[in-house]
Amino acid sequence: MGDSEEAIAEGEEGEEVFGEAQPAAQAPQEEIPLPEGSKEETIANAIQGEEPKGQQGLGKLAPKRVIEAALFISSKPLTIDALGRFIGVAAPGFVEGIVKELAAEYDAGGSSIKIAQEPGGYIMRLRPEYASKVSSLAQEAELSKGALKILAYISQNEGIEQSKVADRLGSTVYDHVHELVDKGFLTKEKRGRTSILRSTQKFRDYFGA
Repeated sequence: MGDSEEAIAEGEEGEEVFGEAQPAAQAPQEEIPLPEGSKEETIANAIQGEEPKGQQGLGKLAPKRVIEAALFISSKPLTIDALGRFIGVAAPGFVEGIVKELAAEYDAGGSSIKIAQEPGGYIMRLRPEYASKVSSLAQEAELSKGALKILAYISQNEGIEQSKVADRLGSTVYDHVHELVDKGFLTKEKRGRTSILRSTQKFRDYFGA
């Protein structure tokens, strides 16, 4: 048998191909699945260029833009945990990094809107120099006339008891206070049988106070 025929014959037996030794094929090792949602899985996905499972529901939507939309639509500050749920990410540092990056974009672009960090979380606010120019629109768009009247009274009497406001302006105060707290214009601190009312930074930003 010639040299070439011998090499081919040996190649058919899986030992040698054209005179070059080939390693024997090994059976593929069974992959051990990582716990779903675990830190290890998240790191493995990042290495492989895959999205964390929570972000797959976003489709082509960028997490940063989803957070931007949440901040835009919310009338109250949103915590990092709440923002993380919108994009399916439970890592606070990662989510806060996105928020800070977004805030820097608004600052660098000279926007009239800023992303502010307040005790309750992050929220979009008008910059004071612009808020005073459009405060009348904010009044019409967000608050009823009754709520505006009560807000004006409370802002002149910071830290007043809710019961005293009701004595002065009537029992409808309770509904309007609920509206003002819900929309982020007032804070309400329980004290005994009543509550202490104060205006918020949102009030000061919107009305240039």
